[in-house]
Amino acid sequence: MAQLLALVEKTKPYPLAVAGPADFRCEPVASVDPGIVLTEPGHSLYCLDHDTRRALFTRTDVDPCGAPFYFQAQYEHATGLVALSYDELHALPTAGEPSGVFLYSTGRCGSTLVGAALAEHGELTGLSEPDVLTQLVTLAPRLRETELRELARSCVRLLSRGRPVAIKPRSFVIELGALLHDEFPQLAAVFLYREPLSWARSTARAFAGYDPALTTDPAAVQDRLGRLIPLVARWRQRVGRLLSPEEVMACQWVAQLERALALRQRGVDVFTATYEDLLADPPGVLAAMFAHCGLPAPTGPAGLPAGDSQEGTPLSRAATSARGEPGFDKTAFMRTVAELWVEALR
Repeated sequence: MAQLLALVEKTKPYPLAVAGPADFRCEPVASVDPGIVLTEPGHSLYCLDHDTRRALFTRTDVDPCGAPFYFQAQYEHATGLVALSYDELHALPTAGEPSGVFLYSTGRCGSTLVGAALAEHGELTGLSEPDVLTQLVTLAPRLRETELRELARSCVRLLSRGRPVAIKPRSFVIELGALLHDEFPQLAAVFLYREPLSWARSTARAFAGYDPALTTDPAAVQDRLGRLIPLVARWRQRVGRLLSPEEVMACQWVAQLERALALRQRGVDVFTATYEDLLADPPGVLAAMFAHCGLPAPTGPAGLPAGDSQEGTPLSRAATSARGEPGFDKTAFMRTVAELWVEALR
């Protein structure tokens, strides 16, 4: 039987940390039917606890769908949890196969706005950064491929619940893009990115100081990033030292562009657009994207939603502007990007 858990304390180390079982201190209350997570409103899949082979569902009074960050809304509004074994997770029935769109990106390129536009004009349920998929990236090296695929299938089914969805994962999830499209070829693929120097400037400003360990334990931060972006771990091993911030950003940008190109090489039909495209012609880009995704053309002057799509989060315009202009070595960043591309082409 599944287990109902009373929430004692929220213990997440910082708001943007990847969701995990250590985010909550809980006490068991009672055994419950696993179907409670489908039949009672307010339950949504939050994360996996792989050490105990359980999936954790939060109970909230607020629907996290449509929030700027799904994982953050789940955490902030959680009032309790339910734990299911992996076997119970896989056995849960859902209403039909998932449909809709996987919206991949490098981040800092308008993807949250685009996800909101797909949800609003495409009549899809928006799921902006469900972190159970981010977790799967970190777990992948520990899992047999069959188990990874089974977990991915169950997680996506439980996120969609038979609804047409626009799933915009964190940028790291494109590492699983090939697997996800093997399992769900019916979901359209979109990839958004931004020119490298502009992206790096925005990224440096947005994520400066996001994790206290950046200052106190940078090696641990790069260990974690290496599990999310394998190129970070490989490049660090190659140079034999901690990477500079410029090198870390270069690894992220190149790795995620490489993964998008690899999807195309596998035959996945990926619609690609840049942040610069979106700024120049929002209605035109959206119309082409909707057509690619098999969605009805937006009616009226369908551009990007007005306002700050990340308002109320640590990545809002107000929050990032308050951090000031980032100081980073543009020449070192672009030099590393070039070096990484040379390596990729060998």
